[in-house]
Formats: sequence, C-alpha cells, structure tokens
Amino acid sequence: MKLNIDKMGSISAASYLTAPNDAVLYRTIMRILYNEKESYNAQLSSDDILLHLKKCDEFASLSADKLKSTLSQLTIWGCVLPMQDPGRVKTIEEYQNKIYRYSLTEDAVIIERMTIELENMFSEGNTLSSSLLVRINDDLLQMETAVNEMSNPDLDEWWRNLFEDFKRLSKNYSDYTYAFGSVKGEKLISSVDFLIHKDKFIEYLRDFITQLQKHSVRIENNLRKISPDVKNRLMQRLLESEADIPRTNSEMISLSEIENKIHNDWNALYSWFVSADGRESTCNRAMEYTNDIIRKMVNNAVLLMQLQNSGISKKQEYKKYMEMFSSCSSTDEAHCLSAHVFGVMNIGHYKYNTDRETDSIFENAAELSPQVFEVRPVTRKYKPRIRAEGITLRNMEKEMQRQQKLAGIVREQKLIGQYTKDNKLCLSELTEEIIPVEMRITILKWITAACQNRSKNGITDFGKKFHMHPSDRYITLHFDDGELFMPAYTFEFEVEQND
Repeated sequence: MKLNIDKMGSISAASYLTAPNDAVLYRTIMRILYNEKESYNAQLSSDDILLHLKKCDEFASLSADKLKSTLSQLTIWGCVLPMQDPGRVKTIEEYQNKIYRYSLTEDAVIIERMTIELENMFSEGNTLSSSLLVRINDDLLQMETAVNEMSNPDLDEWWRNLFEDFKRLSKNYSDYTYAFGSVKGEKLISSVDFLIHKDKFIEYLRDFITQLQKHSVRIENNLRKISPDVKNRLMQRLLESEADIPRTNSEMISLSEIENKIHNDWNALYSWFVSADGRESTCNRAMEYTNDIIRKMVNNAVLLMQLQNSGISKKQEYKKYMEMFSSCSSTDEAHCLSAHVFGVMNIGHYKYNTDRETDSIFENAAELSPQVFEVRPVTRKYKPRIRAEGITLRNMEKEMQRQQKLAGIVREQKLIGQYTKDNKLCLSELTEEIIPVEMRITILKWITAACQNRSKNGITDFGKKFHMHPSDRYITLHFDDGELFMPAYTFEFEVEQND
C-alpha cells in the first residue's frame, strides 16, 4: 500500500487534546458539543455552552469573555464551526457583534469518538466469536450471486456487512491477544491469582482455535475459487455504487482514492486467510501465536505450582515419619520403612578426628554410641547465633600474670647485673662463660632495638636507656643450647641522676 506523504502533516483539529493551557476547558466544550450533537442538537450558542459549563464546579466562575476567546481558538484549529444566528439579532450593534451558534466539524466528531473509545477501551471486553467466521464464509459463498443479481445499493450493503464482520474479527482477536502479550498481561500470567482462571482461559482460546481451524480452511478455499473476472466486476460495481452516493464538499474524495480503498480492503481480507507468494497468512500466524499463549500459560502454571509446593513446610510430614520410625519394633523393620519412604540411599562418607570407643573393625556402627557434630551452612551470609552470657571477672588471673611479669623483670635485672661492670656490658668478655638462654634473648632484643635508629640507642624492658657501640671484631658466645657467632658489641647504660 503506497502512503500519501502529502497527508502526513500535523492535524490541527486535534490540537485541543494536547494544548499546554486550558486543555480541560477545551475538551469539556468539545464533549458538550458532541453530546448535544448526538441528541440531535447540532448547534449551540455561547450562552448555552456557558450554562452547561457552569454545571461543573471547576467552571462555575468562568466568564463569557473567557469562553468567547476559547471558542475563537477552537475555530482557528478547525474544531468548531461558527454560524451567525440572524434570528436573535434585534439591533445594529448586535448584528455587528455577530452572535454565533457553534457546531463540531467532521474532523472534530471523529476525534471525539476516538477519545470516547480510548476512555472506554478497558471497560469494554473483547470476545472471540466463531459466528463472525460463519457469516464471512456464508457471504463469500453468495459473492458470485451478489455480483450478478444484486442492485448497486444491495451489493454495497452486502460488501459493508462482509467487511464489517472481518474488521470485527481482526480487531477483537488482536485486542484480546494483546492483553496477554503486553507487560501487564505478562505479569498477570505470572501471578499466583491467575492459577484460578487458567483453565477457563485455556479452554476459551482452544475452542476459538478449533473453530478458526475449521472455518478458515473453508474461507480460504472459497477465496481461492473466486475468479479474477468476478473480483474485477465486484470492484467495478462497488466503485460505481460509491460514486452514486451524493456527498458534501467536505466529504468529497476522488474516484482513485475510493478504488484504492476498495482494493486495499479486499487485499486485507484475502491475505488474512490465504497464504500466497511465500507469505504466511495472518490466520496461520494467529493460530501459532495463540498456541504460544496457551503454552506459556501452562508453563507458568507449572512453575507457580512448583514454587508454591517448595514453600510448603514439611514439618508435619517429617513428624509423621518420625512417629512411624519410633513405632517400629525392630531395626530391620525400620530399615524396610526407610527403603520404602526414602528409596535407595546415597551414602555420604564423613571423616572426623575424634576418639572412638574401640578400634575393632568388626564393630557395627549401629551398636556404638552416637557422636554429635555441629554442621554449619557454607554460605557467606550465615552468622552463628550468639548466646547471651554473663561477664566473667578475671581479676585473679590478671594479678597472677602481672606478678609473673614483674618477677621476670626482676630476674632479668639480676641476670644483667651479673655481666655488667661500670654500667657497661662487653660481649667480648663473655666468651669464656656459659651464658643462659634468657640472656641471649635479651641481648638480641637490645641489638634489634638499637639497629632501628642511627644513634644506636635503645631502652630495656625495665626502662633503662643504653647505647650500643658497634665493632668490626667477631666473637663466639657459648649458651646452654649452642653457640652464636656475632660482632663484639658493647652496651653502655645511661647513669641515672640519683645513682
């Protein structure tokens, strides 16, 4: 179908729907004029419109001047058509002011009908009726008779009925299935509440698919049997019938446009039921799409049932099993019950370092006393439950540790005093003695502390400062557990003022 680019511009008559200011006022006026037109009161004066508006609380204080400017803007957009009312003119001044009566233009009527359909599209349900398929098939069987014997008005009426049934079938199916393909429909199918109505939807769709398969084959065969000559005569007579209908200037359309519309309507009907030129018919695609919807419903229902069953607590079931096991009179009976309830067991071997009652390999595990092990889940989010406990006072232990530390410092002071002369400790003078291990640990700590700064100074554990003098000469010190080859360091201790 070739598009007419010249007609793809903006539609000024629809400007009142998206007006940045006073959109509510514009739409209210248009709805008042539309409702009056439907009541066969096609023209209203500005005073009549103002009376209707003042019935709404929002426009109770609306002035006549504001209404007049609003009607002027609607006139500019081509939404309303003003007509001067000569019957109400009584003075020259009134004639000059031009009292108008307003009515909707044809474009505005169509737009208002569209807005009403949009407002009611969710309240009106679409049904999948197979009676439309039956009527379409019956009309196609009468096609040749209608072309040859009916008058132009009767043929035009026959064609309108045929195509209206087809449009209703296509629209109802597309609207009904769209509800399941939309985001809202996907959420509905995936919800738990949908399980209650699942069977009804599936049965409804399957019945329609069955009827569609049954009648679509007949319709396709009837369409294929129509000869090109009958089709061309139908197109020609429909064109003549449309041309004979008297139209106003606003409704005037060219014969070529009428011919294109008739051909497009026929091609739409033909392609909906007949597959040709490597193109699959819309009817076949519709059946595949409906089967996908049914399949999706069933799969989602299965998943929802699994999720529901997985969430059910098995506490009562396990409790019943425990009662059955506890009532077993022997171990063999319990083994049989276990095999019946749980089936073949997958044995898991666990190794744990613990004391056993016996090392005999002939002992049966069932005869040994049970051992309890704490098993924690291997997850990052798991946190062990913290039990509330009281605070234990360890003052006695702390005091004992303090006394031990002080005694160790005193022993260290006495040991150092044995090897110190004139506040100096020369390691070269200790080569002939067997030195205790504690003294070696102390000397190494001093060396480590002194090597951490350039001044080679340090402080002992009991707070006495010293300076380490390095030496290029190496010596061997003898200890209780071995020998140590090291430089002959000299430690000079700082003399306190009160000494």
